This record gives sequence, structure tokens and C-alpha cells, in this order.
Amino acid sequence: MAYPTAIGCGCLLGAGGASHVHAAEWTLQPTLSSLLDYDSNRNYVFGTAASEQAILSADLLLQRSVENLQLVLQPHFDVRRFSDSTWAPGNDRSLAAGITWTRERAKLNVNGSIANQTTLSTELLQTGILEGDSRRRSESATAELDLMQTEKRLFYTQYNFQSSPYFGPPLIHLLLPGYHYNSAVSGERFTLNENLVFSVAAFGDILHSERAGASSHEAGAQIELNYAHSEKLNFDVQLGDSQRVLSGASSNGWSAVALINRNFERSALTLSFSRQLTPYGNGYLVERQQFSAGLKRALSEYLNADLTVTRIQNNDSTVRLGLDRRFYDNLGGGLDWRLSESWTLRSEATTSWTPPYGSIHTVHEWRAALIMTWKPLQQELIR
Repeated sequence: MAYPTAIGCGCLLGAGGASHVHAAEWTLQPTLSSLLDYDSNRNYVFGTAASEQAILSADLLLQRSVENLQLVLQPHFDVRRFSDSTWAPGNDRSLAAGITWTRERAKLNVNGSIANQTTLSTELLQTGILEGDSRRRSESATAELDLMQTEKRLFYTQYNFQSSPYFGPPLIHLLLPGYHYNSAVSGERFTLNENLVFSVAAFGDILHSERAGASSHEAGAQIELNYAHSEKLNFDVQLGDSQRVLSGASSNGWSAVALINRNFERSALTLSFSRQLTPYGNGYLVERQQFSAGLKRALSEYLNADLTVTRIQNNDSTVRLGLDRRFYDNLGGGLDWRLSESWTLRSEATTSWTPPYGSIHTVHEWRAALIMTWKPLQQELIR
């Protein structure tokens, strides 16, 4: 499995974006949003009736910066209701926390999260096992330590833990026994010049599940090349090779992650590709490939548009064992209208194609949604 240079919930700490300050301060950023949507086929199965959904969600971003320490706490809660009784009323809730400690030649980044979600939220693009009265309770923790040895050489080590048990009717424990997943990577990063960074690392991971014979592991090596051609164009390519034991069968495999970002005066283009082993709730490590392309453009000072294309492809073993569908294709677009400094209205439409389990035919689904978001200016609580 290939690993990024910053794994897990690093994006949470990135959201802080605060530079070092000499006085301690707490900042508060609430966000409230409401969503209404229409979906022609919510579970990608032939014969499913169209339905509407309403979601009310609340997020809170609490941050503190003091000298070389940053703390982040982010709770989330939402309530959802459906027009079709097939989908029981539900809610998702989560709590994420992170800490970053920085010294002159060292940096420690630790993140953790817990979440309690319905299977409609967690399994739609994985196992496809959707039960209205079943839930996944996930726990995760990540840590990264960076040690600068010289101005152009850095040692880094990362650790990631995930645990995902499922709760619901007795049948759900047979279909989704859950898993415990541990992974680690250690390597060296070399700054060759102001535009080029090269990394080499060793990695390994292990998955354990209550499903008989489903424990799996891999170990291997990877290289990464990050090239910033200019402020508007950069590339990041990662390649890995590993020895794998998946459900008792040994094999060699390769992994890859590639990312291209191109910024223009009023727009931005992103292309990405990944081929990795992914832990599934049914207790297996599944190899999947994903390609996505995204385009964002500012139409005016208050109006932004975006377009995304995504393709997820699973290998033959995954399909043959009935672990997931052969592929998912998705095309979507949206408009963001900034009504005021705190209010944003988003309209979006998506369409998807995927074959149900055991079928050579394809389900075509489409969805339209309106999202209203209130996000006031960040408030300083203590200084």
C-alpha cells in the first residue's frame, strides 16, 4: 500500500493554518448547514424507488495556538430524514482532535477521531451493504514525527490505526464483522533543489478481522517524487512494491498515487490516480483503483462553479468473491453562490453508473441537491 507524506487526519490540522504566536488564544468557528436532495436510486440496486432526503448538520472548529503548540477540536452532528420508509431516520456524529508540536528541527503531528455513522454513509461505495438500523463505530489515530537532519535531508516516520466494528441486527455481524487495521511507514526525504523533493521509505500494514481467514498483511518499499514546476503547476508521484498475504494467499503487488495541480487566473484543475489496498468492513483488504478529475472556476466575485469526474475500479478477485461491484462511475457539477459574508447557497447535480452485485447490467442513478450553509467569521475567545 502506498502512503502519502502526511497520512490520516492531517487535513484537520491544516485547517488551523495558524502561524506561531506569542500569546495563547482560542478561536471558534461554527458552521450550520441544511441539505435537501432528490435521488433516483439511493442504493444502486434495480427496483429501488426514488426518494427525497433532508439533513441538518452542525460543525464546530475550536483551535488554540500557543508558541510552538497548536490544538484543534472538531465535533460534528447531523440529523437526516427520508421520504421513503425504506430508509430509517438516522444521524451521524463524530469528534476529531489534533495536536501539532513544532521545534527548530522537529515536528510532531498527532490526530485522532471517533465516529458513529449509519451504513448508508459508510458502505455505499464499498461493500454496498446498507441497513437502515445498522451503524459503524469507527476509531482512528495517526501520528507523524519529522526530524530535520540537514537543510536538505529529513527523516520521517508515520503510524496509523483504524478500528471499525458494526452494530445492528444479528445478520449484520456476519456480513460486516469489522476490522482492526495498523500501518506504518518510515523513510528519508531529500530536497534536491527548490523545485524537486525525493523520498524513499519502507512500509507495512496488517488487518485483523473476526471473519475466518480474513487477516491480511503486506510489507514493501516506496519512492516519491514531488516537483513544483512553478507556483501554478506541481506534480506528486508515488510508487510502491510489496509482498502481500491476503486472506492466506501470497502475492506481489504494486501501488501508486499520482496528483497533478494546475492553477489558472480564475480556475484550477486537479487530476489524481491511486491504486491501493483499502480495508473494508467485511474484513478484507481490497485492491482498488480510483481516477478523478476536478475543475473549479470563479464565474464572478460571488459565484463559483465546479465539475468532477470519478472512476473507481475493483480487481477481478474483489468481484469474484462478491466483496464489491466491478466499478463506479460518477459525474457531478455544482454552483456556489455567496449570498453574504456568512451565507452560501450551493446547488449540485450528479449522475452515477454501476453494476449491482452479480449482474452484467448497469444501474443509472442521478441526484439533485440544494445546500444552504451559514459560516460566520472566526471568533477569538481568549487572548
